[in-house]
Amino acid sequence: MKIILLSDANSIHTLRWVEAMIANNFEVQLFSFFKPNKISFKKYTKLNVKVTSPDLESKIKDLREPNISKINYLLSIPLLKRVIKNYKPDIIHAHYASSYGILGLLSRFKPFILSVWGSDICYFPYKNTLNRWLIRLVIKNSDKVCSTSIYMKEIIQNEYNRYDVELIPFGIDVDLFVSNKNYNKKFNVGTIKSIENHNGIDCLLDAVKIVIHDYKKDINFIIIGDGSLKKDMQQKANNLQISNKVEFVGSVAHEDVIKYYKEISIFIAVSRRESFGVSVLEAAACKIPSITSNIGGLTEVNLHNETGIVIDPDDPVKLAKSIIELYENEDLRLKLGDQARKRVVENFYWKNNVSQMINIYKKFNPQKNEL
Repeated sequence: MKIILLSDANSIHTLRWVEAMIANNFEVQLFSFFKPNKISFKKYTKLNVKVTSPDLESKIKDLREPNISKINYLLSIPLLKRVIKNYKPDIIHAHYASSYGILGLLSRFKPFILSVWGSDICYFPYKNTLNRWLIRLVIKNSDKVCSTSIYMKEIIQNEYNRYDVELIPFGIDVDLFVSNKNYNKKFNVGTIKSIENHNGIDCLLDAVKIVIHDYKKDINFIIIGDGSLKKDMQQKANNLQISNKVEFVGSVAHEDVIKYYKEISIFIAVSRRESFGVSVLEAAACKIPSITSNIGGLTEVNLHNETGIVIDPDDPVKLAKSIIELYENEDLRLKLGDQARKRVVENFYWKNNVSQMINIYKKFNPQKNEL
C-alpha cells in the first residue's frame, strides 16, 4: 500500500509514524511545507523515504500564530498534485488540520485521512473565524478523522459535529523507555518542554525558589528544551537566586532524551494548555511520577494519586508542596511510578497504536490486506 503523509518533516511524531509504516511494509512518501534539517534528512534517507518540500519557511512570518503569511501554504498545491500524479498513492494522510489538512482537502484526493494534533483545533482556530470555517470544511470532508486524545475527540464532536472520530494516541515504545534501577545520587526534578509561555516554565521556577529558599531542600532541577522565552527564564532564575540549582539543557534529540529521564525522579508538566502530553507518558514508562496541570489532555495521561499528582496551573506554592511531598515520601513516589508504567503498557503501547492506524488504512484498501 502506498501512502503520502502530509506532515512536518522535522517533527519527531512525523518521523515515528514514517518509521512505523516502513517497518510494516508500507510504501511512504512525505510532503512537508518545510525542508528537513540535516539530522532529519539523514534519517529519512536511511529509511529510503522521499521527502518533497516547496521550502516555504522563509515565506512564513510566525509558525506559532495564525497570520496572513500562511496563505503561502497554497503555493504547495501544484507541487502536491504532481507528486500525487507521479506516485499514485492509495491514501493521503494529513497530520494537523489547519495547514496540512487544508492542503489535503484542496488536493481533492480520496481517500483522505486526517489526524489532529492539538493546537490545530483546540487553540488557534478560536482566534480566527476564517480558520474555524476552513477547519470545519477539512473535518467534514475527511474520510476519517483521528485524534490523539479524548479531549480533542470531544472538541471535534461538540464543535465540529463529527462523531466517528478514531482515538489513536501518540503511544510510547515501552521497550525503549524503561526504568533506571541505578538512581542518581542527586535528587533531580525535571521537565522536557519547549520554553514558551503556555508550558508554565515561569511557574516551575517560582516553585523552585520556594523549594530551595523556603523548604531549604537540596534538590536539583533540569529543564530540557528550547524556545523563545529561554533567555527570559534564565534571567528569571538569576533574579530568583536559584540559577545554581536549575540547569537549562536546551534542545535534545529524541533518541538521546532517554538518558535525561534516567536522571529524573519527578517529572513536571504544569502547562497552561496541553492537548495531550507525550513527555508525561514517556516519564511514566520510566516509572517516574508526574506533577501536572488539570487541563486538556494532561488529565488523561496523569491520574491524581494513581500515577502522580494533579494541581491547578499557575500555582507555584502547590507545585512546591507537591514536589516536597514526593521528595520526602519515597514509598509513595515509587508506588506512583510503578502504577504509571503499568498504565502506559496497558493503554498507550505504541505498537498497538500503530496497529490501529494500519487497520484504518486497510479498511480503505481492502484489496491490499495482504500487508
